[in-house]
Amino acid sequence: MKTQINPAKIKRRWTQIILLSTTCCLLFTLIGCAAFVRKFTRKPKGEPEKEEPVIQPEVYPDLAADKDQLYKDYSAFWEGWADQLMEFLNEKANFKKQRECAYEALDNLIKMRELLNEEKAKSLESLINEFTAVKTIIFTGRLSSPDYNYLKNKVERIKSGVHRHFAHSKISKDLK
Repeated sequence: MKTQINPAKIKRRWTQIILLSTTCCLLFTLIGCAAFVRKFTRKPKGEPEKEEPVIQPEVYPDLAADKDQLYKDYSAFWEGWADQLMEFLNEKANFKKQRECAYEALDNLIKMRELLNEEKAKSLESLINEFTAVKTIIFTGRLSSPDYNYLKNKVERIKSGVHRHFAHSKISKDLK
């Protein structure tokens, strides 16, 4: 036997549900969530902290590096960058890495020249000019397989020339 549903009872039930849900929503709104309220309340800005102006700058003494040690360092850096350049001089290597190696190797070669007296600096200038030519070829762009072989041989020759004539043991008396 089915019982018949009384429409008045349904209406009263719905009214109770709506009243209860409205009461719950009103209660949650009035009580609120502390974290939620804290997140959206304005915070006083206050005054920004004032920094003290520097009246007397602190001067640190220059670390006068030993010229011998600087030359050794630049020589080691030059050799490392030249080795990396020879390793990356092939068709499958990264073009940016080739450019970086060429730039850094030339930079260290120039720094080595700055530490030498005029006579030795002039003799190193020819190797710097050769390496500058290598760098410009690398920076121009697309190279073919014979170009890479040519550049590898040229860098190898420059490296052996630097090692032969400008090794620290041979050049230590010619530093500025």
